[in-house]
Amino acid sequence: MTIPASLEQLIGPPAATPTTPDWDEIYSEYGLVFPPDYQAFVERYPLVEFYEFLAVYHPTSPIWNLFSVMGPQLEDAREYLRRTREPAGGFDPQTGLAIPAGPPVDYRFYPEPGGLVPWGVTVNEGKCLWLTHEDPEQWTVVIANDYRGWWHYRGPLTHFLRDILTARFVCPIFGDHFPDEWAEEGEIRQVTDKIPPEM
Repeated sequence: MTIPASLEQLIGPPAATPTTPDWDEIYSEYGLVFPPDYQAFVERYPLVEFYEFLAVYHPTSPIWNLFSVMGPQLEDAREYLRRTREPAGGFDPQTGLAIPAGPPVDYRFYPEPGGLVPWGVTVNEGKCLWLTHEDPEQWTVVIANDYRGWWHYRGPLTHFLRDILTARFVCPIFGDHFPDEWAEEGEIRQVTDKIPPEM
């Protein structure tokens, strides 16, 4: 699976060549095989921040490093689940239809099989996670907020990014103003220095 061309057009060419993750070492240490679209994304781009709102963790970046934040982000997500299991629905990219809210969610967390793994964070403390699967190509996206509940995109991360940035749907966890109003004030930024994004 590759990065959607339309997402690459939005981000632009790489501003710098990131350090290539050692995927074999990552598997040896964490037991995780990441989805091929994410592998392609972080091999092509350094840390990417979208409109000063959403940052996608990078496995080799000195800031917002995927493995540095994994423990704290998982603990926060567990705490969210302890406080609310409220589903906020979702979106199915195959059908192009919204998914209505269903029964309360009951997610597990890494390192449990099928557990959630973080991939990003928002300025309003939204947790951006993968719902993992034994087949990395079947990992999907879960967005969580302590007050708004849990929302599920039934597709891969780079497709989620493309679809939300092109306003194919509105994620209620992100709010009605993303991306339009955020894009008016910010930009899609590739972070190539050691200054953290303003999140």
